[in-house]
Amino acid sequence: MSVDKAPFLPEPLPPKAKVDWDDLSDAERIMRATVPVEPYRAAPREFECIARPANGNDSSSDGPGERSVVQLGNDRLHQNVNETEDLLIEAGLPIFVRAGHLVRPVTERVAAADEQTVLIGKFRAMSNDELIDDMAKTIRFERFDGRKEDWAATKPPRDVASILLNREGRWRFPVVVGIVTTPTLRRDGSILSDPGYDPITRVFYVEDTQLQMPLLSNRPTQDDAVEALDLLKGLLVEFPFVSPVDRAVALSGILTAVCRPAMPVAPMHAIKATTPGTGKTYLVDVASMIATGQKCPVITMGKVEEETEKRLGALLMAGVPIISLDNCNGEMGGDMLCQMVERPMVRARILGRSEAPEIEIRSTCFATGNNLQLRGDMTRRAIVCNLDAGLERPELRVFTFKPTDMVSGDRGKYVAAALTVVRAYIAAGSPGKLAPIGSYDAWSDMVRSSLVWLGEADPVLSMEKAREEDPQLMEIKEIFGQWRECLHLGDRYTTKAIITCATDSFGQDGLRYPDLNDALVKVAGQGGRISSKSLGRWLMRTHGRVVNGLKILVYLDEKHGHKYALVSAEQETQQ
Repeated sequence: MSVDKAPFLPEPLPPKAKVDWDDLSDAERIMRATVPVEPYRAAPREFECIARPANGNDSSSDGPGERSVVQLGNDRLHQNVNETEDLLIEAGLPIFVRAGHLVRPVTERVAAADEQTVLIGKFRAMSNDELIDDMAKTIRFERFDGRKEDWAATKPPRDVASILLNREGRWRFPVVVGIVTTPTLRRDGSILSDPGYDPITRVFYVEDTQLQMPLLSNRPTQDDAVEALDLLKGLLVEFPFVSPVDRAVALSGILTAVCRPAMPVAPMHAIKATTPGTGKTYLVDVASMIATGQKCPVITMGKVEEETEKRLGALLMAGVPIISLDNCNGEMGGDMLCQMVERPMVRARILGRSEAPEIEIRSTCFATGNNLQLRGDMTRRAIVCNLDAGLERPELRVFTFKPTDMVSGDRGKYVAAALTVVRAYIAAGSPGKLAPIGSYDAWSDMVRSSLVWLGEADPVLSMEKAREEDPQLMEIKEIFGQWRECLHLGDRYTTKAIITCATDSFGQDGLRYPDLNDALVKVAGQGGRISSKSLGRWLMRTHGRVVNGLKILVYLDEKHGHKYALVSAEQETQQ
């Protein structure tokens, strides 16, 4: 709102005779320059724009049109910060709130296949100087000059920029959750293709002018979806999928990467093989080439979980659309990984910083590894694609074409195909919608159900095999089985009694129950021996979980030691 005179501006000075400053003493000059004119009166915050426009003769403006004016005063610092924020928002500058920081989108062109380039984007926390630069481009700042008895232009004040940067929790700038350079979907199936900030998804879309998109039908049919899915499947024909479920997981990875802004959360897509060189990372590259235009940058797991968390935190803060954990050989799990693929917002430590801000996520997460095993809760938060070429040296295979080169040659066609598969399913009224799985309602409705609608296998079926291979579950099964053979169901034992049974000698032949001893050493071993404290912690973590119809009950006894019993879950329920 522009006004000729805002209520907080000083009243005009009464006419008076012109003063010749050269005739005044130094003391008189100081007095005239420092005596306040009229105290500023604070303006109400409800003004949409509370500064006045500058005159059209301001030649310092970088662009066409007029810059609004903020008139500075020592007793109006709070109000000046409010005015500055309002005018920056009104100007439409790409300044956003993310994870407790003001951020701006950063884009650059990187090399792609066949000497082409592609636009990529990320977010970067704004510095004081960056904010001052935006203030200078948008606003004319003035201070009252007592000598000239008029307002004069001045540089954007650093204290205003500093206070605005540190106003966490009070910003009026929009919150942003992700950045994309490819058209994507909203939850209702509408296409997000207008450059800039989308208030529905809270995603910032940067248009890549080199991406040529074909015309998309307003209401695609099932036939359109079948044709689109066949186009995507054509990229995957030479990957050695073990079963149709594995191909469905790969297709899900493509659709999820393109449509991720429409879904609060999405499961991890894990690609595993038995032999290096089978094509795990390349399969992720295919999905990344369609969704972003470039092969997927990868990170490795840290030696400890805290290191992995910091690496992931930096990527999540930047808002990158795809994260790929490469060479995750062996077991994979941990609290941070579980949270980032199951919760829309996580608190993560950032590499190089002491803070742990809350970060809202719209990234698609992949993991690749040889003989990768999902541990614990990860088994229900990831779908798994198995590749097996059946060769000792699969990297020596000769292929008839390169899928990434095909995508690079006409990327818009493949983006449109991914959008069409999901949009056609929504346009048809979501027929045969599958029951949601865990926290992934939107993903199940949009990606999983659309694939099954078109005749593909259910990618969620891969979770069952991952669960069977879960090392944590295998440990529980082994101990329950040995307990049933060596101890008595329903009887109560202290950890000391359990260890005594497992380490009981049997003449000269060694241990009486060596398999029970080995099983307990795996979960509670220290230096090759069973630790009573570690065993107690394991039993407390496991109690109540039903496995093969059995579960552990805990009987607390601080005086004589807690006791534990393995019971039939069915019998315990009947009691």
